[in-house]
Amino acid sequence: MAVHDTPRPFTPDSLAARWDCSAETVRQLVHRRELRGFRVGRMIRIPADAAEEYECQTSQSDACAAASASTGQILRRESESVISLRHAPERRQRPKAATDT
Repeated sequence: MAVHDTPRPFTPDSLAARWDCSAETVRQLVHRRELRGFRVGRMIRIPADAAEEYECQTSQSDACAAASASTGQILRRESESVISLRHAPERRQRPKAATDT
């Protein structure tokens, strides 16, 4: 595909209009690296194929399943272990013992 045949990348505003969400939601997806994007100076751009990949991963569409080799699901063997991270409970400071001086 020649450079001029490549679809133009989306802006957060144009992709938000397509997905019926806020532009800030799109920016956060890019920031969290859930959606592939790039910067041109301070502006964020999302390639059209990245938007389509994200749509296929988050929807249950037959059109997406036929077009892609991956359904976005991760299959694990029973022998593989899974690590689950949780926050430790907050520690409370103990009162300092009174000292005689």
